[in-house]
Amino acid sequence: MPKIIWLLIIGMSTNVIASSFLWPLNTIYIHQQLGEPLSAAGVVLMMYAGAGVIGNIIGGRLFDQLGGYRTLILGMTIALVSAVCLAFFHEYYQYMAFLTGIGLGHGMIVPAFYSLAGSLWPEGGRRPFNAMYVAQNVGVSAGTALAGVVAAFNIELIFAANSFTYLLLFLFAAIAYRNIQERSTQAKSREKTPAFNETNMRALVILSAGFFICWLAYVQWLSNISVHMQD
Repeated sequence: MPKIIWLLIIGMSTNVIASSFLWPLNTIYIHQQLGEPLSAAGVVLMMYAGAGVIGNIIGGRLFDQLGGYRTLILGMTIALVSAVCLAFFHEYYQYMAFLTGIGLGHGMIVPAFYSLAGSLWPEGGRRPFNAMYVAQNVGVSAGTALAGVVAAFNIELIFAANSFTYLLLFLFAAIAYRNIQERSTQAKSREKTPAFNETNMRALVILSAGFFICWLAYVQWLSNISVHMQD
């Protein structure tokens, strides 16, 4: 595996570690620390996820227009600024606003990582994308485990740990990815890939529907299980 893919793996893992500091504790903090009902916590998480969707679309678009490095730096800047603000201001509406900002930045970062992995190692086939998924899972495992350790001292330290990790990610990306040159394979793809037709669209819709159902069940641990375990 090329060195640059390993650097992308480190970056993706660090990005998810930063996000995972908040995932298991969002609902606990909003419900138990701020005294808001679980429905209010659900609204905050919905806004975070919605901002992530918008960020995904923007990140993919910017990757085509600006390239991977600039897209990553822009997304990381948005996430870092939002995380630092959240570390200092985390009343309910502030929490909602800044967590949404983190979701937007995180959403921009993820497609840029995947696109970079594919464009920098096209001969790797599916392997660069598999490597990104493995990196995500490593980040989730490490981030949630560390979140529990930090919260055992003081739950509000989670916000500082989150912003510090995003700062490390920003510095790492600014140094490690500065000279990245994406090898565009668009021309070859246009020559070899058949036109996107109705059959392709139907298959994509079915695949997306299946993924949506799986994800709908999966995300319950982000919103409900933490409070249930506390009770």
